[in-house]
Amino acid sequence: MSLTAKPALELDGISKAYNGIPAIQSVSFTLKKNQVLGLVGENGAGKSTILGVINGVVSPDSGHLRIHGADAAFGHPDEAARHGVATVFQEQGLIPQLLVYENMFLGREAKYSVGGILRRQSMIAEAQAVLDDLNIDNVDPRAVTGDLSFGQRQLVEIAKAFALARVYPVEPIILLDEPTSALSEKEAAKLFDGIQHWRSKASIIIVSHSMADIFRCCDEIVALKDGNVVAQLAAGETSPDGLHELIVGRKREEEYYKEFRQRDPGDRVILSAKGLRKEGAVAEISFDLREGEILGFAGVLGAGKSVVASMVAGLTPRDGGEVQVGGRAIASGSSYQAISEGIGYVPAERNLAGIIGAHSLEWNLTLPGLSRVMDRSGLSISSRKSAELANFWLKRLRVRAAGRGALARSLSGGNQQKVVFAKWLARGVRVLVLDEPGRGLDVGAKEEIYDLIRDIAAEGTAVLLISDNLPELIGLSNRILVMRKGQVTAEFKADVGAKPEESAIVKHMI
Repeated sequence: MSLTAKPALELDGISKAYNGIPAIQSVSFTLKKNQVLGLVGENGAGKSTILGVINGVVSPDSGHLRIHGADAAFGHPDEAARHGVATVFQEQGLIPQLLVYENMFLGREAKYSVGGILRRQSMIAEAQAVLDDLNIDNVDPRAVTGDLSFGQRQLVEIAKAFALARVYPVEPIILLDEPTSALSEKEAAKLFDGIQHWRSKASIIIVSHSMADIFRCCDEIVALKDGNVVAQLAAGETSPDGLHELIVGRKREEEYYKEFRQRDPGDRVILSAKGLRKEGAVAEISFDLREGEILGFAGVLGAGKSVVASMVAGLTPRDGGEVQVGGRAIASGSSYQAISEGIGYVPAERNLAGIIGAHSLEWNLTLPGLSRVMDRSGLSISSRKSAELANFWLKRLRVRAAGRGALARSLSGGNQQKVVFAKWLARGVRVLVLDEPGRGLDVGAKEEIYDLIRDIAAEGTAVLLISDNLPELIGLSNRILVMRKGQVTAEFKADVGAKPEESAIVKHMI
């Protein structure tokens, strides 16, 4: 890059407040041409607002935005796109009914039209070329998007962003929001290879809670805390622990996973699964879950561990086997009975199955346990009880929001996850099924969640933990079952002071 080249992107004193509450304050940083820049901070630090300003969704209250040296005042995402800004959001925005190539060029079809006739073969060829450039070889551009796995759809989102350069004669600025959150290690490696290939033709900002991702591919890092930039520095000038201290304001605790709080489970079996089977996904899995036990499931993406969680929670009908809670059988595919018997479920995709974004935090928190907030007549909800319950759990989980009346969709991803977690704690459960509870959470929020997991285990609640994050799984669990191709291939004890090595677990995963 030439020493005189203008930066790809400059933010100068950008501020934005909502209802008088500052989201970002005088944010300034620079993205150099052909640079990969990491944007890190706790949930609520302002990352989403900054991305919104850059991609035209959010209008700042003050400050200046410059693209390739020229002032930009985006009022709409389409205008940002014409300047080369493309965003891959953490929560997917693809249309399931469309084919992959149609999603990749949605809204840009004019380039491929001649005399009002759409040249679909040209679109398919262009889509395939983008996929090839990113080394994505497990996605067919002619496939129905809704038939793809979550990880494959995430790769399509990324390819869609990079395809922008084939539509507009501009050098793109790609914004990646948690791009590897649902990818396997193999898919993530392909993505990072693609980033290194494309950076010669694009400038990239990556928002990620994964320190490994940030240090794997970023040249510089912008650290945010409470809506302010606390540092912009070269990746080689800091470390994961140093970055953690910058964004959290304290040194990382030695026992990050609260292992010192781990206790042996009780003798009483709370949940028993016998011969669970789902055609094409899970084959004859049996296990018991004891009082206060945290049972972890390990395996690569597609190994079947999330299907096990969904069957236990009554969301996925099983083709064989049974689930019992306290000796009472749960009907196959009956989430209502599972909830009635005290099973709570925190899903991996919170926006699809965890919260109802158009409703308030109070509404979301009280929904699973309405009996707890009824008045004396038992016929209507007590507004006082409902408000007290919501306020208690919002405070306990340190949910950053304007109040219990705020819409769930207005919260950052991590705060939304806290609300999903809180609604089951508020109801009171005997079994809590956690599918990727740390996904999309920053290091500070994860510590709070880990403390909560320890709290509920100490109170006797049984926890079924699904996680692709092996350090998290090993650190939190009392016992670990390893899955490969729908079967349990190994079982490990994970006692304090005798935790299994990652390498030992991985050997049975692949």
